[in-house]
Amino acid sequence: MKIKRWIGMILTCALIFAMTGCGAGNQTQPDDAGTSDDTAQVSASADDETLKEAQAEEHSDTQTSNAGDNTTGDGKILVVYFSYTGHLDSMANWIADETGGDLIRVSAKDAYPEDYDDTVDRAKKEQDENSRPEIDVDLTKEQLAGYDTVFFGFPVWWYDIPMPMYTFLDSYDFTGKTIIPFLSHEGSSNGGSAEQTINEHARGANVRFEDALSIRGGKVDSSEQDVRDWVDGLGFGK
Repeated sequence: MKIKRWIGMILTCALIFAMTGCGAGNQTQPDDAGTSDDTAQVSASADDETLKEAQAEEHSDTQTSNAGDNTTGDGKILVVYFSYTGHLDSMANWIADETGGDLIRVSAKDAYPEDYDDTVDRAKKEQDENSRPEIDVDLTKEQLAGYDTVFFGFPVWWYDIPMPMYTFLDSYDFTGKTIIPFLSHEGSSNGGSAEQTINEHARGANVRFEDALSIRGGKVDSSEQDVRDWVDGLGFGK
């Protein structure tokens, strides 16, 4: 009888222990699931931070890469232009301000007449004769060598660049430089023969005429933001 009683007591204890164990197991499942969810949230948060860091690094690399694509060397920028009516003065100043580049104006030593029709006639004569008017420009060959990117501005005269800008292009070495044109026009929005001219007379340069900015002369005064947005879109904004 004692043996049976002891066996009964042992079985009862075992049964109670088993039931307690099962209950404890059921109680820990929500905590485990909660811990698992928390861990997942932390992991997701960590992944998000890692992704943000990676994206930031990628963005930084892209900016560096874009700068490398746009310029070489020390990345100095020159904004050089010729203007008669003043439209190119405005465009060039906005570009120089937005890029932080240096500003140089090209002028004919023999100034063009104040009378517009007389200037038109002279410009046509110069083009027909393929002349190279003498120019005033405060830029040495050694100074130009220090620039990597040249924003090149001109009004379209007789479907081409003005002849003083021919003189400018023929006077310097543009090998390895990037040239980005900007122009005003009164109908020849594509610049006429300007692309071909610049390519022929700035030998060795990367002329990005596909990125050129063209604005009708009468609309220049109201186009400041368009010019600045164009510069920023090219990746040259300060």
